[in-house]
Amino acid sequence: MKVKFFPLLAFALIGFTHNTIAQSKKKVMEVKRSIYIEVPKEDLWKITAEDFTRVDKWISGVNLAKGTGEGLGATRICTPSYKGFSKTTEEIIDFHPTNYFTYQIAEGMPKMVAKATNTWIHEPQNGGTLLTMQVNMDVRGLMGSIMKGPMKKRMNTILQDALEELKLYAESGELHERKVAAMRKFQTQNRK
Repeated sequence: MKVKFFPLLAFALIGFTHNTIAQSKKKVMEVKRSIYIEVPKEDLWKITAEDFTRVDKWISGVNLAKGTGEGLGATRICTPSYKGFSKTTEEIIDFHPTNYFTYQIAEGMPKMVAKATNTWIHEPQNGGTLLTMQVNMDVRGLMGSIMKGPMKKRMNTILQDALEELKLYAESGELHERKVAAMRKFQTQNRK
């Protein structure tokens, strides 16, 4: 009886471990978008990384950003313009000058998101820069599993909008119409 029990227990443990690993992989959501910007890598780096704390100058998704520091450990608090989003605190956790940086959203994410990071990769290309944003979110619980698909779709749109807005701002110094509209709305709300 004991001899038969051990293989059965081993089989059950292997199945449990396999299912747990498969479930944990499924709970990581990755969204990756890229755009070519006709600005040298070093110039684009000044906007994205060196001016990390002032992302609100060009992106429609952030009404207000305040921060401290530069490079590794720099932090910013963002007041988003997106409905349903709360203030976030973001901190640079990986920093490789003119190549890439990663920030983690330390506060302000829904409880179903255990961890969220965004990596901005700057690659020189034909005198300009191929900029890639890669968001990784670890979701948890039943709500995280249910909302993973809609969150991924929404994040794809957010990243695409941000890249388009950055491209216009970096290449021309002009603000995208979405940013102009978001600024007007924010000013109107704050006058009340």
